[in-house]
Amino acid sequence: MLRVGLVGTGDAGKHHARALTTVAGEGRLTWSAVCARDAKRLARFREELAVPESVATFGTLEALIDARACDAVILATPDGVHPEQVERAARAGLHVLVEKPLALTRSGGERAVAAARVSDVHLAVGYHLRHHAAHRTLLARTNELVGNVRTIFVRWAWPDPATDGWRAKGDGARFWSLAALGTHAIDLAMWLAREDHASDVAALLDPPSGIDRGAEVTMRLGSILAHVSVSVAHRAVSRVIVSGDAGELEATGTLGARGDGELWHRAPRQAPVAIAFEAENPYAAQVRDFLGRARAPGTFSDDASLLSNLDVLDRITTLTTQGAS
Repeated sequence: MLRVGLVGTGDAGKHHARALTTVAGEGRLTWSAVCARDAKRLARFREELAVPESVATFGTLEALIDARACDAVILATPDGVHPEQVERAARAGLHVLVEKPLALTRSGGERAVAAARVSDVHLAVGYHLRHHAAHRTLLARTNELVGNVRTIFVRWAWPDPATDGWRAKGDGARFWSLAALGTHAIDLAMWLAREDHASDVAALLDPPSGIDRGAEVTMRLGSILAHVSVSVAHRAVSRVIVSGDAGELEATGTLGARGDGELWHRAPRQAPVAIAFEAENPYAAQVRDFLGRARAPGTFSDDASLLSNLDVLDRITTLTTQGAS
């Protein structure tokens, strides 16, 4: 079994810790290490998440790597440090699951991807919504129930309580709403469209300059028009709608850390029909997928959508900067 270390003890770290506990309990991996700079916070984390005593504690990523304590790492750390941390881990031969976004810019993402390619390690970005059972069911049944896809709509509004956090302050982050929620929504739209490139990107941010608390993004994914609506300032029922010539599929309440929600099919002039799916923790499903790919021969896999996501964020930055000037 692969030995997996967790770096970071914030909210994302807690989600990954629960997933590691679940998947380790299935006998699929060994949770071997946890790492954070703040010793007191790490102690509280271990107690709150019931981290097993067998999981070693480290104060730095360098110490964890030097101890050869793991075969793979999950980096639940601030956006701005991702490229450097991925490079360090990859040079040590470790497979990496890094929280989203992969970097602040495409150039930073290219550094991370290049490091994984050279070392032939698996690099994945934490877009756990790809692993939600409702979304996977939606994708699998799109051709059957939607036909030729015309539009994709993703709305996620959640009042982020971290109003004094590093993203809210722009400390080691480029965006707030777009980094906490928007990059997920952009990835999900690309994944559902089966398209690795976005064109004709347009965006409105709220406020127009400074730290974004909300964003509306429209883009073309091949022949599909996609719209992403995100906000950290209010709450609304999350929705993912894929519409086409034969009807539409809608997932409600599926955006977040839980694996629940509803999935509906609507055909023209017919009553909505609920589609069943087996709910599961999407973070645990993500870890299982990561393990399977890390064990595969010829481990490095170049997922073009990871850099395409950063292309969209770069384009939004350019658009909003031009608008401000």
